[in-house]
Amino acid sequence: MELLVFGAGAMGSFFGGLLSQRHDVTLIGRGEHISAIKSHGLRISGKTAIIAKPRAATRVPQNAKPEFVVVTTKSYDTANAMIALRPLGERAIFVTLQNGLGNADTIARTARRVIAGTTAHGVTFVGPGEIRHAGIGETVLGAWSHVREADLVRFRNLLADVGIVASVTSDIRTELWSKLVVNAALNPIAALAEVPNGRIVRDKRLLGIVESVCREATAVAKAEGAKVDEEELRHRTLLVAKRTAANRASMLQDLDRHHRTEIDAITGSIVRAAERHRIPVPLNAGLYALVRAREAAFRAASA
Repeated sequence: MELLVFGAGAMGSFFGGLLSQRHDVTLIGRGEHISAIKSHGLRISGKTAIIAKPRAATRVPQNAKPEFVVVTTKSYDTANAMIALRPLGERAIFVTLQNGLGNADTIARTARRVIAGTTAHGVTFVGPGEIRHAGIGETVLGAWSHVREADLVRFRNLLADVGIVASVTSDIRTELWSKLVVNAALNPIAALAEVPNGRIVRDKRLLGIVESVCREATAVAKAEGAKVDEEELRHRTLLVAKRTAANRASMLQDLDRHHRTEIDAITGSIVRAAERHRIPVPLNAGLYALVRAREAAFRAASA
């Protein structure tokens, strides 16, 4: 089967690399990473250890006819990604495995058929042509726009064939909010404390902050109509941290490289929804302000 992965950073390279073992996969990414993959293949180390040989390009090939397009860009790049992917909007089934809220809606404005998904795999970008699979996590898929159950099952089976266990849900909106709560409880704290995920649950002071952030975010998710349970999400958050103990969260990786983070799509989504429902979220608001301040400092330094 022909597949295209748009936004081949750490996570996109992981899914695309594994899928390329059985299928015709093209990774679309940035120049240096793509050049390394073309020259030496994609090296995946850690929990998965392979050298994959996907096709790789910096632009969508004109002759591309993928059955599935997997979008793994940063949330703030989704709209621009869909400009490049517009020619495939009617033909392919689009799958988003991105962080934050709003990506599926943005994709659905251009693509007719959309699957929304979440994944808790921990993947670190080591350098051009190399990523590290630092933790195994759950992947969940659900219909978003004009997708049949058979389409969901087909994509789930594609993943299963290459060792990525995924499940299908009838309530993907609740799953997206659940993933958002986990992300909001781990990513900003890991980024600001500059520690891998496992350190968060071993440090009692950091753990206390995680649990409080999780509590605030769960209240907002419930107000937004998600069928979530505070204790279950607290347990899930700690489980993700333990399973990805060696992983440096994506937000920490972004700050390490002085790049823009996804704080606006993650914690920002919670803060804005909390304002709509008049729910106090002081810890989430504080983390949001601190990460945004770090980003502003990087921009000022490079100006």
